[in-house]
Amino acid sequence: MDRSAVRRNLAALRERRMWTQVRLAEEAGISPTTVSGIENGRISRPHFGTLRKLAGALGVEPEELLSPSGRGAPSSLSLEWSMSSDDEEFERGLEAASIEGLSSLSDELDEEKLRLRRLYGEARGSEQRRLIKGMIRQVAANSGSVEASIMAHPDNESVREDAGSPG
Repeated sequence: MDRSAVRRNLAALRERRMWTQVRLAEEAGISPTTVSGIENGRISRPHFGTLRKLAGALGVEPEELLSPSGRGAPSSLSLEWSMSSDDEEFERGLEAASIEGLSSLSDELDEEKLRLRRLYGEARGSEQRRLIKGMIRQVAANSGSVEASIMAHPDNESVREDAGSPG
């Protein structure tokens, strides 16, 4: 088990939902102290039953909490992966992706931008607005990277036609 992966993945998935540690604990039916302990490393080997509860509350498979980052391209690109991976892993994943995978991720990122804009308008309090603005910036940066990858992808017919036409 990659201990730092559990910490990173749990925090990223929780933050993506804009849940506090207390909210995640309530949804999973465990104590907030346990969530905090896993995220800050005090609990370095959480019980699999606890991980299963956390994964269920977050709507993911337990393996997503355990999977180490930085091990090549993901099996499929997803919004969750794009938000939880570091910059280097994200770019490697984009380089290895199919044009269909990139297009699908681009659509997911566009939907997420709209969702976050709605949430920002409904946000109460400056702390929640700052969190949402940070997520909007990350989604926008990831979206720009995906769009650039689509443009440069060898299977993108329009790019090859444009490159070959006199300009």
